[in-house]
Amino acid sequence: MKILRKGNFWIIFLFDIIILITCYYGAYWLRFEGNLDVQLQVQFLYTLLPLLIAQQSSFFIFDVYRGMWRYAGIRDLINIVKGTVCGTFIFIIYLVLLYHFIGFSRGVILINMLMTIIGIGGSRLIIRLYYQKDSAFVDELVFWRRSIRNRKNILILGTSPQAERLMREIHENNKINYKVIGFIDMWNVHKGMKIHGVPILGSVMDLPRLVMYYNIEDILIADSNLKAHDISRVIEMCGDCGIRFKIVPSPFERMLQGESDNLRDIKLEDLMDREPVQLDMEIVKSEIEGQTVLITGAGGSIGSELSRQIFRYNPAKLILIDNSETPLYQIDMELNTLRATDCVTEIVPCIGDVRSRRSLERIFRKYKPRYVYHAAAYKHVPMMELSPVDAINNNIIGTFKLATLSCKYHVKKFVLISTDKAVRPTSVMGATKRVAELVVQAITGNGTRFVVVRFGNVLGSNGSVVPLFQKQIASGGPVTVTHPEVTRYFMTIPEAVMLVLQAGAIGKGGELFLLDMGKPVKIDGLARNMIRLSGLVPDKDIKVEYIGLRPGEKLYEELLIDGEDIIDTPYEKIKVCNTYSRIDEKELFEGIEHFSLLLKNSEGFDAALKILERLVPDFKREVTSVLRTNITNPYSPGDPTKAQPKEY
Repeated sequence: MKILRKGNFWIIFLFDIIILITCYYGAYWLRFEGNLDVQLQVQFLYTLLPLLIAQQSSFFIFDVYRGMWRYAGIRDLINIVKGTVCGTFIFIIYLVLLYHFIGFSRGVILINMLMTIIGIGGSRLIIRLYYQKDSAFVDELVFWRRSIRNRKNILILGTSPQAERLMREIHENNKINYKVIGFIDMWNVHKGMKIHGVPILGSVMDLPRLVMYYNIEDILIADSNLKAHDISRVIEMCGDCGIRFKIVPSPFERMLQGESDNLRDIKLEDLMDREPVQLDMEIVKSEIEGQTVLITGAGGSIGSELSRQIFRYNPAKLILIDNSETPLYQIDMELNTLRATDCVTEIVPCIGDVRSRRSLERIFRKYKPRYVYHAAAYKHVPMMELSPVDAINNNIIGTFKLATLSCKYHVKKFVLISTDKAVRPTSVMGATKRVAELVVQAITGNGTRFVVVRFGNVLGSNGSVVPLFQKQIASGGPVTVTHPEVTRYFMTIPEAVMLVLQAGAIGKGGELFLLDMGKPVKIDGLARNMIRLSGLVPDKDIKVEYIGLRPGEKLYEELLIDGEDIIDTPYEKIKVCNTYSRIDEKELFEGIEHFSLLLKNSEGFDAALKILERLVPDFKREVTSVLRTNITNPYSPGDPTKAQPKEY
């Protein structure tokens, strides 16, 4: 009924009737070569109305009149074909029942059906062309093409339906300043063929030549089947061409990450050779929903993402603790902006410091949290080398105070966020996080379950190399890399937090979970790829300088300590240590007591380091400030005297 009330419908409906009459008469004219005697004319007039009723009824059945003809496509044509065939069949039944099909030409019926498909389908095509009269698509109808100025020459990498849709959208939208020169077939199967008149020029191996020959400015990656190493290979092959890359977001990004644009810049995570995370977050929801959850370091990279993801599971209260008011204010405002009208979660931002027991106890006494996620930490390795006492105070004493208060106030579960730098640490920061792990494993009481989650670097976190490289590239360089061989594990912040929540949910108490970080990434390669993604050429437009390892840094990071081994969990990317290095609780708590005494003494630098070395026997502090050009991998397989990093 809504369709019948539209004025445009009646225009199209009447226009279709004219087409149907014309096609039916044309079928008679063609079949009998224009010799229509009186009998044939009477036959035509007597059967015209039944034909129109049968045909238009079929068009209604197959939704021919529900389409918006400015967007007519293959599906609309299929509906027209179905409607025409069905209408013809109904008309034949009418002729058989009423006239036994005596005196009627089968050729007329067949010609009428074909002409109807062409006439009705062609009318829709004309309507679509009218609305696309300003697009490059219309240029295909004439023998010359308009010269299009100020448009970027681009290549589309991929020949999938995704690539075809992207090219069609570029052609149909006159506001997009792209000119598609051709397609690149990743596996060179379809070279020489065309998609909508645009040629497939070659494979990835031809890219450097094609980029130079056609003066290509951008390459659009439109193939969801490409792996990270494929994208990396493409970028490296065109690394000296100074072009920019864009990628079509996957359906996952559109639905879950709010990607609304049809194209976006390539992110570093696109170059990470990692399988997508698939977890059962219903376990997390069932544990957190309706509970009071406390997050320390809520204004930081991990803490703020913890806040966002936990907020989605509707806790009763979300207690956000941070000692810096600006980031705390920002995450509080962000969560309140995301709040739905029926949201019952109370967001409570608290200026607090894990080093202050009184500050923490006021919060615990008032809100009585059931779950604690401890993300607050001093994590900048070189800075902590200069301030070991402060690192100890925050990372060890702060964790100890928070853990003991969690026991006192009957917290159900305590999750510590740890780091791969705690494994065979060469830095104060890594050693303090290792002691924090030991503290959490040693403390028990009042039914509180303690869980440790250890993982490596996250892309884009505060203080990571990614924001630093971005600033250096924006300022024209140079980009500073500590060492050409330095490698790190990386994952995205949302991915890391999802795994932390999952590991925390399945933890029964006492576990040390490891997150599968994939393959380690060379920082030198990361820096060069970031330069290429900016449309620049490494060592030509932006110089890469090696400045030497900073104090406390290692060439290679690990996730397992000697004596630790791992077992699988039901979740592929979450592992758990099944053996720990033994914890001498007496020595551990004596060390914490000594740390507390040192905090009152302004000259406790060397003493603090000695206690750290006693608590963490693997702690080998190295101060490296000058680049050693002949450094080799200390864990190289070719050197049997060196310990090998554990992988899984």
